[in-house]
Amino acid sequence: MSAEEFQAPPVELDYDAPSEDEARLIELVGFLVQGIVAHPHEVEVEEFFDDIGTVYGVRVHPEDIGRVIGKEGRVASALRHVVKAAATKTGAHVTVEILTEDGPEIVAEASPLN
Repeated sequence: MSAEEFQAPPVELDYDAPSEDEARLIELVGFLVQGIVAHPHEVEVEEFFDDIGTVYGVRVHPEDIGRVIGKEGRVASALRHVVKAAATKTGAHVTVEILTEDGPEIVAEASPLN
């Protein structure tokens, strides 16, 4: 079979699938939160977009919400710094929110350093 006869199958692009960098950020957020909580198997990280940029919504067991926020928001602040450092590499504006039954609570916001 010559090169002219070979036809590659059509490639289907999944525009809803996160890019490699986005997948790594999702994995990072999930990994960090799982290390904090008492119910790591119930940690879920969702990616969605708003006018500002990418939002990673973190859903945890109701008993673990305080652990993720921490005293005086110290854990949330640490999470913000780590995500900010990782987002700087990609150049993306990233927001991390804890998703609760009452609605999202903004926990950390990260944007690239300019």
